[in-house]
Amino acid sequence: MQSAARHLVAGIACGLLVAGRAGAVAAPDPDPVLAPKITRLITLGTQGGPRPSPDRAQASNVLLVNGTPYLIDAGNGVLRQLALAHVPYTGIHQIFITHNHDDHNADWGTLMGIAWSTGNYQPITVYGPKGTESMREGFLRYFAPNVAARYFAGVENIAPEKVFVAHDIPGPGLVYKDANIKVTAAENCHFHFPKGSPGYGWQQSFAFRFQTPDRVIVFSGDTGACGDAIVNLAKGADILVHETLDLAAIEKRLRAGASTTYSVPGQLDALLKHMRDEHTTPEEVGRVAALAGVKMVVLSHIVPGTEVDPDSFYIKAVKSKYSGPVVVARDLMEF
Repeated sequence: MQSAARHLVAGIACGLLVAGRAGAVAAPDPDPVLAPKITRLITLGTQGGPRPSPDRAQASNVLLVNGTPYLIDAGNGVLRQLALAHVPYTGIHQIFITHNHDDHNADWGTLMGIAWSTGNYQPITVYGPKGTESMREGFLRYFAPNVAARYFAGVENIAPEKVFVAHDIPGPGLVYKDANIKVTAAENCHFHFPKGSPGYGWQQSFAFRFQTPDRVIVFSGDTGACGDAIVNLAKGADILVHETLDLAAIEKRLRAGASTTYSVPGQLDALLKHMRDEHTTPEEVGRVAALAGVKMVVLSHIVPGTEVDPDSFYIKAVKSKYSGPVVVARDLMEF
C-alpha cells in the first residue's frame, strides 16, 4: 500500500487539499518539509478496533500548525506512521487521547520512551480521560529496566519522570491552549457502562475541537449516536474527522470466525451490541455533518477496514444526509 511518493489531488473545499496514494493522478509532493503558517492534518492510522491489520494502522492523527505537530490518539505503531509521514517524533510534545481503548492509547507511552531513549528531554504531555495519569505511573515502572540499561557514566542522566507528563481531563471544556491551537473537549456517547462494571462512573470518552489560526478541525472520537453533542462541537468546522463502520460486514465477519475467536459464552453478542450502540453508521455521520454545517467530512477509524473499495458504500450513505465533500481516509492522507 505504501508507495515511494505521495501525490496531490484536487482541492476539495475552501482551499483544503487532500494528499493520498491510491489512484491519484498528479505531480508528486515537494520534499517533506513542515510548512509554516498552514494547518495540515495527516490521518496516520485509520483502522478501528484493536486487531492488527495489514491494510491500515490503528487510530492516530497529527495536526501540524505553524510547523508544530500535535498528536491526536496514538494507536499501535504510531511511531512508524510518523516516520512514513515525515513528521519527526522528536517534535511532538502535546498528545491528546480521546478514550482509553488500546487502539487509541496503546503507544503514547512508547513514543515518550523512544524520545527519552534518543536524548530528547523536553517534556511530552499527554491529555486524556481519567486513568491517563495512572497509565503514566504504570509506564514509568514498565520503563525502569530500560532506564537503568541506558545509563551513561560521566554525563547528566535526565530522569524520565521529568519528561513524561500526563493530565486527566476533568470533563468537557477547555483542555489546552497555546499560540497555535485551542482544544475543547465534549463528552460523546461511546461508553454505556452498566452499574458495577470496571468503567462505571469514571471512564469517559471525548470528542475534540481544534481551533487554529486558519482552520477548525473536529475529531469525533469513537461515539454512538449522540444527539446534538457532536453537532454542537462541530458547528462550522472546516473538517469533521468522524469514525464509522459497516455493521452488516462486521457481523458477517465476526460470526464467520466466532468458533475459533470467542471462547466466552455471550462475548460475540456483547461485542455486536457494542458496535451497534457505541459506534456510528455513515448515515448518522451525514446527519451530524449536515446539522453542524461542516465544510468537509473525513471518515476514519474504519471498521472492518479491509474492504477493497469501501468508498462507494460509505460515501453514498453519508451523502444521503449531507451534501458536502466526503473522503474515506486511508493511512497517511493529508488535508
